[in-house]
Amino acid sequence: MATQSDYLETKPEPLPGLAAACAEMHDSGEIQLAIIIPAYKAEFLRAALQSIASQTRQCFQLYVGDDCSPAPIAEIVQEFSKKMPIKYHRFDHNLGGISLVRHWERCIRMACEPWIWIFSDDDFMDANCVAAFLEELKSTGGNHDAYRFNSVCVDSIKNLTTANPPHPQNETGTDFLLERLRGNNTSNLQELIFSRQAWETVGGIPDFPLGWASDDAFIAKLGVRHPLRAISGPRVNARWSGLNISSDKSDSATSGKLKASRLFVEWVIDFFGKQALADEKLHGEELGRLTEDWFFHYISHSWRFLSLKTCWEIDRLAARLWGGKRGHGFLKAIQSNCVLALAKVSGK
Repeated sequence: MATQSDYLETKPEPLPGLAAACAEMHDSGEIQLAIIIPAYKAEFLRAALQSIASQTRQCFQLYVGDDCSPAPIAEIVQEFSKKMPIKYHRFDHNLGGISLVRHWERCIRMACEPWIWIFSDDDFMDANCVAAFLEELKSTGGNHDAYRFNSVCVDSIKNLTTANPPHPQNETGTDFLLERLRGNNTSNLQELIFSRQAWETVGGIPDFPLGWASDDAFIAKLGVRHPLRAISGPRVNARWSGLNISSDKSDSATSGKLKASRLFVEWVIDFFGKQALADEKLHGEELGRLTEDWFFHYISHSWRFLSLKTCWEIDRLAARLWGGKRGHGFLKAIQSNCVLALAKVSGK
């Protein structure tokens, strides 16, 4: 059983000889972009790979890190071996079941390129995404630590379900996180292309259970030194297939997401203590209100009944983080159960 200490941030350690190899590659003017798929599921992997093989510019190296999956990942990857440059590696033990972030980061260490794009095994990208990134990289001189595509959500058969709000052309990490807490924007890791150097400098991706909210924290960290830069035009298509973590409403997934949400709120409070409060962008009371609203908004949309034990745990958390009276968090958790019960009765 993982403990909270298992999710503390640690600075990523590069593979032996990586720095020298990267320096040699950069000097030779070779490929600048690594597209990395930390793979486990096979259901939509072909579609993801096909979208990459269909890129109008093939100036990238694709890596597939097989998380010791029982699915035929290698066979599917082999189908594309003559269509684009692919490096495949099957790890000898499953790590994503313990920590998705650790699996993501060991996949990053497979690569040597200066720009990293972690892509999902069930999403797909528009055909000119790579071309648009390279053009934006050139036009900005690479003076940003992270570049972002806009995105849409689709269902399992690619029907559009939601067009996510477009990103500002330039946005600081602080402003991004404030808008995220206010519910005014969305994010996912697949939208993001980031600098390897920045990934190392910020200490890697914050490791929360199931990788839940890890992308939000990572994006905020990447936007501290330089604004996050939006890439106009092509989009990433995020698939709500019923198979990924975002759409998983099982007891174990809900429990993991609740724990991750708690750790994320604690991380946010610490982050703003160092960033936004120092910049006088918000006051402590507003920060408390925003994080509390965000946390209980998630609970109300988890669509799982909370046990009395969980409600009391939430109550203790609320009293510790937001200083309210005991019972306040319990009542808000019970309220979310009531809302869910009414929705089920009404057939919604």
